[in-house]
Amino acid sequence: MTASALPASPSHSRRIVQLDGLRAIAVLAVFAQHALKAPLWMGVDLFFVLSGFLITGILLERKARQQSYFGYFYARRARRILPPYLLLMAVSSLLFGFGWAKHWEWYAFFATNIGDALGQSGHDSLNVLWSLAVEEQFYIFWPFVILLLPERALAWVAAALIVAVPVLRAVATPWFDTYWPIYYLTPFRMDLLAAGALLAVAVRRNPQALQPFRPLAVLGFFAALAALAWLHLHYPRFRAENTPLSNAGLYSISLVLCTSIVVIALQSKGIVKRLLCNPVLVYIGTISYTIYLIHLSVLYTLWPLHMNRVVTAALALAITLAYASLTWFAFEKRLIHGPTMRAARTGPSASGSMGSASAAPQSRA
Repeated sequence: MTASALPASPSHSRRIVQLDGLRAIAVLAVFAQHALKAPLWMGVDLFFVLSGFLITGILLERKARQQSYFGYFYARRARRILPPYLLLMAVSSLLFGFGWAKHWEWYAFFATNIGDALGQSGHDSLNVLWSLAVEEQFYIFWPFVILLLPERALAWVAAALIVAVPVLRAVATPWFDTYWPIYYLTPFRMDLLAAGALLAVAVRRNPQALQPFRPLAVLGFFAALAALAWLHLHYPRFRAENTPLSNAGLYSISLVLCTSIVVIALQSKGIVKRLLCNPVLVYIGTISYTIYLIHLSVLYTLWPLHMNRVVTAALALAITLAYASLTWFAFEKRLIHGPTMRAARTGPSASGSMGSASAAPQSRA
């Protein structure tokens, strides 16, 4: 999804490769949701937790080393996010026209989540940009929070967001006619990014901090998965009800699920680690940002052909992977490993020491 987790340099020997595999699972879940109508909307939430973890780790490392902070961070994000983003807008314009230009400001200022919440957006294939907007808005202020606060206080702020945001969702529910603004707007989704940030602070203070919580994470994973499955089977319209309970509770269950998955991945051993480190999954995770950006455009191009849904999904996946691979080797890889990345190689960065996903997704950074 997101460009949040930039692929790490091969020189980062402590890179936690299994987070690449986790990003692959997240983007494939999003693809399955759109292509096959699978109830896997939680894939985006997983990107958010990963993004919070990785970006917070990177910023904490830059702060501790007293290296270039804002310049490095924003240059890194621009190099990763903008080229595939601008290419997507060009491709969308060729395929579906310039309808988005009527609301150009949302696309120019990474505010498409606000446009979607207001029903003011371009072609539906560009709807995927809402999650990128959430991350970009969050990372306008989060680097300042990290810079100004000591790590212990930062942990308390992240924990406070995890508790406060569900309450905010419940309180704000009567303001909207549908649940979409709650789903799209940054203030209501910050708990996922904060959960990732809290994990990053914990691991930085003690690399083994999460190990005692692995059994709890496994329990949280199965409990949250069972709760989501039960709601889907017995109350399939629960998410669309737009009640304080549904808005406060459903996304908090997803938070438990996704945070548990990240903890399990970070502490993975044996078959789980081998699965997440599978070369195919690692590669898909590496190019997941562009996969996320383009997959819906490919689907909207193929759907008018009225082929079998499974055939359409398979063809769309093949085209999406080909497009993402082409852009990766044509320019993305070189841009990522440009001057800002070479400058970072003077010492191990957070992406190497704390578990780089190779973000786009991304939470998809």
